[in-house]
Amino acid sequence: MNKIITVLFTMTLSSGSFAQKNATDSSGFQVGVDLGLASRNIWRGLDYGASPSVWGDFSASYKSFSLGAVGTTTLNGSKAQFGTWLELYTKYEFKSFSFIIDDYFFFNALDQDNDYFEYRPQYTQHLVEARVEYENDHIEALVGYVIYSNRDDNTNGVYLEATYKLNENLSFTAGGITGAQWLSFYGAGGLTTLGINGHRELKLFGQSLLLNASLIFNPNYKNASPMVGNNPVYFVISAEL
Repeated sequence: MNKIITVLFTMTLSSGSFAQKNATDSSGFQVGVDLGLASRNIWRGLDYGASPSVWGDFSASYKSFSLGAVGTTTLNGSKAQFGTWLELYTKYEFKSFSFIIDDYFFFNALDQDNDYFEYRPQYTQHLVEARVEYENDHIEALVGYVIYSNRDDNTNGVYLEATYKLNENLSFTAGGITGAQWLSFYGAGGLTTLGINGHRELKLFGQSLLLNASLIFNPNYKNASPMVGNNPVYFVISAEL
């Protein structure tokens, strides 16, 4: 817990290095930086890394187009259970919709198994997903489908997720997959996320710090890969700058 508090404090102070979370010049070109910390990295109902984790999102956008990179890693430095990954993305926004292509790469525990620049279908570890997202004041929803991966990947599950925002302090999330999918580490379809989420925004040193607490149930945990953490319930605390 002391390590978590230390990292939070450091992130808050270092945020002063960025004059703004998003900086825009007169041409409309914008650069954004987001940082986050979580007691556990729970993604689509599974625990990646079995450790507190940090992530950063660096993006550049012009009008409706964005390019970015998200890096996630464990605080204990271990790559076990795929707790370290890199996600490159491109996004186009139209009204309340976003159309996104994500390139995920989950790093193996052994460095010699991580050939990041290998994209040939017989060898690649990259998983490319196409997503459509919708958001308004009360609803966030997404649909994702893997469009490129290793040729041995014969799974075809579609991931779906929706969040209802009751107010600025409380939201509810439900997510699931229609069938097996390598990207989400499931061997069969089912509900993967039933979450109750609390949110609170604090002002520290002139910066906004969003605190979240989530109680997450995973009814499909028995169909998850043993290579990542698969439990029926999690309680997660996170912070975002």
